[in-house]
Amino acid sequence: MEEFFLEYFIETKYASPVRRANFQLLVLPESTSTQRVTELKLQSSENRELHRSKNLFGFETLTCYMGKPFSEFWFRLTAKIQKEAINPFQVSQLSPAEEWAFLHSLDSQIDHYQFLQATPLTHMPEKEIGIFPIYSDKIQLFDYLTELNTFIFRQLEYTPESTDVNTPIGEILQFKRGVCQDYAHLFISVCRQHKIPARYVSGYLNQGTGFVGTSQLHAWVEALIPGLGWVGFDSTNNLLADHHYLKIAHGTDFRDCSPIIGVLESAGAQKSTHSVTVTNQ
Repeated sequence: MEEFFLEYFIETKYASPVRRANFQLLVLPESTSTQRVTELKLQSSENRELHRSKNLFGFETLTCYMGKPFSEFWFRLTAKIQKEAINPFQVSQLSPAEEWAFLHSLDSQIDHYQFLQATPLTHMPEKEIGIFPIYSDKIQLFDYLTELNTFIFRQLEYTPESTDVNTPIGEILQFKRGVCQDYAHLFISVCRQHKIPARYVSGYLNQGTGFVGTSQLHAWVEALIPGLGWVGFDSTNNLLADHHYLKIAHGTDFRDCSPIIGVLESAGAQKSTHSVTVTNQ
């Protein structure tokens, strides 16, 4: 098992006092048989109590209610995580035709309908569909997805602050630049065009690897490969997700995995800063 130390910090300052607010955070690393959270410490401004609950996809969220006026909010998470080393290069025992038949079966499409439907952030303009590699029943699905991963990596230039959380795919392709969430949305869009279930993943990335996207929360994609299960692809770095990727949650797109959302009684500007530290122990 690899052991990692994680620290996540967010701070938001408001130009005018906020009268009341309710924040929901989706930042806790997932705890599974291959990713164990062994230590966890949570802190928030004014020592506000944090309530735990689960979202639509079963991932744990934190809710913080602020009932008195305030002009800044901060939250810090520190954790130790053990992650099982994995080899992401696996070979399905199914033939390309068998994989294709599974993905196009009614049972599969019903079971995975959430990850087959286009959303506003994963909608592909018709004029752009033809530029991407084509999937068929003659191609091993893992090979196709690896090719797609590399294609998208070469298609875009990683450019911090070039887009925001609402940037549509058409605009991303027009300017050919973006950040990790844009790479993920593009990969998901192509998969769903070909009836391949694909889901957006948020998490933390080991900063000792030299990968792109380690200073903030990272985004990648899990695609369903019949006979193998959900396999992670990171187009931002042209890699498969391995034990250096510490998962928080998955959903249909970024909006299901937003690290913080809030309802506030306030007026005026606000400024937020995030920082992430992930190191091998």
